[in-house]
Amino acid sequence: MKNNFNETGFNLGERVMHPKFGEGTIINFEGSGPQSRVQVAFNGEGIKWLVTQYAKLEKL
Repeated sequence: MKNNFNETGFNLGERVMHPKFGEGTIINFEGSGPQSRVQVAFNGEGIKWLVTQYAKLEKL
């Protein structure tokens, strides 16, 4: 069973804002440390994998 939280500080299902892609929902994550990634379903922009440390995601 997969945890709903990882060391990136994001939860599955959490709403976030990205400066380019707008609002989205965390639907998956993988990895740890500087290479951790989150998968976000953005409204109108589709699903994207983002490297957490560069993504500039803001929690809503």
